[in-house]
Amino acid sequence: MSFFSTMSDVSSLQLMTYHPIKEVWFYLLAATVLTALAGYCWRDRRAPAALCWVFSLSLRSIFLLALVMVSVSPALADKVFWAKVQQISASATIPTFFLLVVSVAGQKGRIVRAVALALFAITAFAILSLLTTGWHGWFWRGVVWDGTTFGVVRGPVYWCFVAAAYLQFLILSMLCIVWARRASGLRRWQIAALPVDPLISLAGHVLWAIDQQAGVIPPLPLAFMLSGMAWSWIFFRLRVLNLMSLAESTVIGNIDDSLIITDDRGYILELNPSAQRRFSCIAPALTGRHFAEAFARWPAMAALLDINEVTEGEIHLEGSGDFSYHVTPLVSWGKLSIGKAIVFHDVTRLREAQAQIVEQQKALSIMKERERLGRELHDGAGQVWGYLSLNLQTVRSLLKGGQLDKADEQVGKVIRTIKEMNTDARESIFGLKLAAAGGDDFVINLQDYLEWYADTNGIDAELTLPDGSMAGLLPHTGEVQLLRIIQEALTNIRKHAKASKATIRIAVADRRVIAVVEDDGCGFDPAAPAKRKSFGLQIMDERAGEAGGRLRIESAPGEGTKVTVEFSLDKVAGDENAVG
Repeated sequence: MSFFSTMSDVSSLQLMTYHPIKEVWFYLLAATVLTALAGYCWRDRRAPAALCWVFSLSLRSIFLLALVMVSVSPALADKVFWAKVQQISASATIPTFFLLVVSVAGQKGRIVRAVALALFAITAFAILSLLTTGWHGWFWRGVVWDGTTFGVVRGPVYWCFVAAAYLQFLILSMLCIVWARRASGLRRWQIAALPVDPLISLAGHVLWAIDQQAGVIPPLPLAFMLSGMAWSWIFFRLRVLNLMSLAESTVIGNIDDSLIITDDRGYILELNPSAQRRFSCIAPALTGRHFAEAFARWPAMAALLDINEVTEGEIHLEGSGDFSYHVTPLVSWGKLSIGKAIVFHDVTRLREAQAQIVEQQKALSIMKERERLGRELHDGAGQVWGYLSLNLQTVRSLLKGGQLDKADEQVGKVIRTIKEMNTDARESIFGLKLAAAGGDDFVINLQDYLEWYADTNGIDAELTLPDGSMAGLLPHTGEVQLLRIIQEALTNIRKHAKASKATIRIAVADRRVIAVVEDDGCGFDPAAPAKRKSFGLQIMDERAGEAGGRLRIESAPGEGTKVTVEFSLDKVAGDENAVG
């Protein structure tokens, strides 16, 4: 990059002059206003539009301060340095403004990403050309310094970059008009306000570039300050930058959940209205008090302050009810802990409703079991008592007639029937006791029953279980019904199958629990009318249906019987959650 001693050495079109600034105070005032606006907008930095606007305001403030430093710096090297800073801040506004526009307009997609990458590439090339211009002279061909006035000689990259910047502002302004017409409501006004800032800023930049002063007030800082103030006011008025904060404050203020925010030392900083109402019994004013001390009457709640990761759970507060809580640590940049946000949701009524539903389900289950027992007594024991009465009357008649052998034969039938009834009764009582405790240990209960069954009836009972524990696979209702189905199937084997062995297999596969009870007995025809109406088979089918399962029976005369019951874990879990 060459050095020129006088202004006459280069043409006025090539030369960009940095005239001495007399109104330094106004430049500093404008930079201060822009910095203050950037600081105010920083609170909404979570919104992409707000972050882009903060960067835009900061870049303009740096632009103005760099111009002041160019003017007041006595050394040529310092003037060159600050002139580069001013040019870099101007260059960075191009991709920043594009991101701001597309963020507010809600534009996304491959084209937007491609244009953004292109603008970043152009800006990076321009800045790199500026930083290395002393080698090649692409951005600046030289500098001018006559002891009073400092200037730079524009190079080809400079002119291309300025043309690209002005062309971008023009195109984006036209696109804003198109997008605003397609939008509606508040979004239309937000997009329509976007060109206000570049139009004012560019007007001031043009006047500064051609060295046109407007009285005692320089046009460039005035334009920057006016556009920043006007555009910030418009956007806050249209709720572009603080719409998320407004939504958050409105929702947090109206929800029934209680929100408590503490600092890193555990002192309460803020509470939403719900928390103030709910915990007013502790103290009228909780803000400023230490969380553990304020809630010392509830040690479990005070202990939440010791949680250092996102945690959910439930807690019971004596005198207030049951609550679910969500603890979220608050961290700043660098993952430095700055406090916690604790949300409480009152689940007292939900727990009461769930308890009521459980009691209703228990009552309904008892009624159904009573109905089944009634049918069993009517169809089973009730008919047997009639059979015994008829046989005893027959015995009496035979004794009166002196037919002792036949009477003895009938008495033997009665004795066998009574033994059968005794076995049935003991089997029902044993099964009911095991079913009542089914949730404690399903496998142990089943093994106890099979051991009793084999010892009592002389039928081998072999059990095969899946790998791993069955604890928690089925809810209590499913375990009870599965145990009762297996019991009913084994009872049928004892009574009708004439079998010597029964095999029980339980497997877990594809989110299903499959239980199979198989015997080596005489079998039967499931399609026979009498079997289709079998009371025992109906009971098993009802029990499977109540627990969300399916029952399948396979048999043939002389080939044994296979009873399969299948439960979908997703279905039974959903049914249990709906109840509980």
